[in-house]
Amino acid sequence: MHSPVSQMGKTGYWWQGVSSVFPLLEHSLPSFSQTPLFLMLGLLLVCLAFLAALVFCLRRLRRGYEARLRLLAERERIATGLHDTLLQSMQGLILRFQGVSDKLAADSPQRAAIERILDQADDVLAEGRHQILALRMPVVYGDNLSQAMAAMGKSLQDSFGIPFRMVVSGCPVTIDGDRGEDIYCIVREVLYNAFQYAQSSDVELELTYGREFFMLHVRDNGKGMAQPPSGLSALQQRAAQLGGSIEVLSLPDQGTEVILKVPGEVCYQTPRRRGWRHWLKAWLGRTETQG
Repeated sequence: MHSPVSQMGKTGYWWQGVSSVFPLLEHSLPSFSQTPLFLMLGLLLVCLAFLAALVFCLRRLRRGYEARLRLLAERERIATGLHDTLLQSMQGLILRFQGVSDKLAADSPQRAAIERILDQADDVLAEGRHQILALRMPVVYGDNLSQAMAAMGKSLQDSFGIPFRMVVSGCPVTIDGDRGEDIYCIVREVLYNAFQYAQSSDVELELTYGREFFMLHVRDNGKGMAQPPSGLSALQQRAAQLGGSIEVLSLPDQGTEVILKVPGEVCYQTPRRRGWRHWLKAWLGRTETQG
C-alpha cells in the first residue's frame, strides 16, 4: 500500500494525491460572496446609502426654507421702515397742505392747483401702500393660505376704512406651497383694486374648496366697470400658468365679482377623490362618443 506522499514522484506534488483521496474537499465550503453575511453586508450598504441621500435632501430643503425665511424677514423689515417713516411723513405733509388749501378761497386758482396736487399725492400714497403690501408677503403654505388672505383683507380694511369679510365654503384642503403663493399674489391684486378703485362700501372674499376646483370670489358693491381693467390680462396669464382661469362679472353701479378658478389636482396637496357623479358623467360622455 502506497501513501499519497510516496506517489510524489509519479504525480509531481504530494497534495495532488491528497485531492485525489478527498475529491469533495474543494466543493465543501462556499465562497464568501455566497454566504448570508455577504448578503447582509450588501443590504446594510444599500440602507446606509439611502439614509445618506435622505439626510442630504432634508438638509437641502431646510437650507432653502431658512433662506426664504431670512428673505421674508428682510422684506418685512423694509416694509415696516417704509410704512413708519416715508408713508407716515407723506401723509402728514398731505394733511398740512390740505389745511393750507382750506384757508384759501373756494374759487381761488391756487386752491384748485393745490387740490390737483393733493389728488396726485393721494394716488402716490395709495401706490406706496400697495407696494408695501406686496413686500409683506407671508409664508403661504398648506392651510395657512386662508389665514394669510384674512390678514391681507384686514390690512386693506384698516388702510382704506372699507369693511371686509371672508367666507370659507366646503371642507378646507391643504394647498401646495408654491401654488398657494401664486394664488395669494393674484388675489392680493384683485382685492387691492376692489379697495382702491371700486368705490364700494363692502368687499367680500369667498374661498370655495370644491372637489374638482378651488375657487375664489372677490365681490364688491361699487361702481362696477364698463370694460375690463388694464391689468386683467397679466392676472389671466398668471392664472393660466396654474391651469386656471379668471372671470370678471360686472355691471355699472351694481358692483363687480372676480372669480379665480384653479383645478384641485394642481393646487391641492392631496388631490380629492372624484365622486360617482364625475365617473358617471365621464361614462355617459364616452357612451355618446361611441354611439
